[in-house]
Amino acid sequence: MTALDEPQRQQLRTRLAQRQAELLRELGQFQRDRLDIAAQEAGHEVIDQAEVAERREREDVGEAEASRDHDELVAVRAALARMDDGSYGECIDCGVDIGFARLSAQPAAARCLPCQEKAERR
Repeated sequence: MTALDEPQRQQLRTRLAQRQAELLRELGQFQRDRLDIAAQEAGHEVIDQAEVAERREREDVGEAEASRDHDELVAVRAALARMDDGSYGECIDCGVDIGFARLSAQPAAARCLPCQEKAERR
């Protein structure tokens, strides 16, 4: 069990749950937008190359944002699972307490700063 007290755990759980709901809304909107675009483009032949390039750029940005949101959603769900099993706030690599300050800044953090830096260098 980590050094977090119950009010801190509740505060972080609330933030994680809110972020999860926000990410689910954003990913749902992305899917709806893609379906709307596909429906609008059905039977609409585009000849203007600038329009094609602009549409592809918007699609690429949208897909990158959706991918980032998906990755964050996975991290948020993992953090909520760690809360449920009692390991939330412990570094998944070395086992030390992550600390409330870091978790306040990044509630889904799974590693302490030194281990996170090491993981990013790999």
